[in-house]
Amino acid sequence: MSLEEEYRSVRHRAALSRMDHVGLVRLSGDDAADAVDAICCSDLWVRDGRMRQTLILDQQGQPIADVYVCPDDDAYVLMCEGLTTKELLELLTQHADPELTFELEDLRPRYDMISLHGPYSWEVLSKWLTPDIIGLPYLSFYHFDHGTCFRAGKTGEYGYDLAIRSEHADRVWGELFQLVGAMDGREVSLQTLDLCALESGFFSVRHTPVEGLTPLELQLQWRISTRKSYPGTAAIEARRAGSMQHRLTHFVSRVPTDAGESVSGPDGPVGKVTTAAFSPGVGGVVGLALLDIAVAHPGIDDFFVAGRHADCRIRTVSSPLLFNRSLLVDPHRHTYSTRDTSRDPPLWQGALP
Repeated sequence: MSLEEEYRSVRHRAALSRMDHVGLVRLSGDDAADAVDAICCSDLWVRDGRMRQTLILDQQGQPIADVYVCPDDDAYVLMCEGLTTKELLELLTQHADPELTFELEDLRPRYDMISLHGPYSWEVLSKWLTPDIIGLPYLSFYHFDHGTCFRAGKTGEYGYDLAIRSEHADRVWGELFQLVGAMDGREVSLQTLDLCALESGFFSVRHTPVEGLTPLELQLQWRISTRKSYPGTAAIEARRAGSMQHRLTHFVSRVPTDAGESVSGPDGPVGKVTTAAFSPGVGGVVGLALLDIAVAHPGIDDFFVAGRHADCRIRTVSSPLLFNRSLLVDPHRHTYSTRDTSRDPPLWQGALP
């Protein structure tokens, strides 16, 4: 299946994906909260049943894991991209107080992870699970007979991550696949999900190179605390005390570009491309460039990329780039079968340089 067909499933219909790249662990015990707090860089002020998106940093302040922290009664469930369970345990051993009492359980041997995305993914889940699911707030979770539904997603559309007990996983996949197919949707790859995340301004440990970069340059300051210590605190404080030289900025282009290519302005080099991919929604290339702080702003179209094309002009833009369909779909009024009764604006409302 082409990436473009997968993309249409995410942006206009419903899409199904396997989450083999996501770890799932549970910390329990008297000091589980303190153990999680010791390795995450955010203030973990979050109620039971809600989710907190945070990061785990190395000692240089570079993100090494993208994490959802989910308090569940007296335990904490962590959905983690970027670290294995063994690596997570090593970090806890290294940074948590040795006097803390907690246990870490890897849930992946007992659970499969499946995700649903798209403006009508809620309709799929309401038919398969319960109509009440449409009222589940973003960044919250819900337990049911065969597992847990996490209302998350990083595509800019409605998104649901399902932790399904392994003995039921094949049957659940088949039932969801049939419901998604009835809406002309498809199974989609991680590549497609990463593209949609890039368009919507979500950080990814896969498509965003972090070598030498902290959350300050990655525009993730909202995920780091100023009230506590965590791995990488010293590096973050040193970077704050100095002058930040670069910042990651979204751009669009009519001409293909490649990661690593130099970006220049009227007065010379100003940075480099870190990520670039063709977007069917935009009709051109979308990407991220690490630019000098003085010019790292949206709305500038005097930049050129020196690479395989002699005249590759780019324009910096704000994220999210698209007018996502999920912003226009109301689960209380709309259905996939009546989608043609409304006239929606285009996904991309800008212009390519």
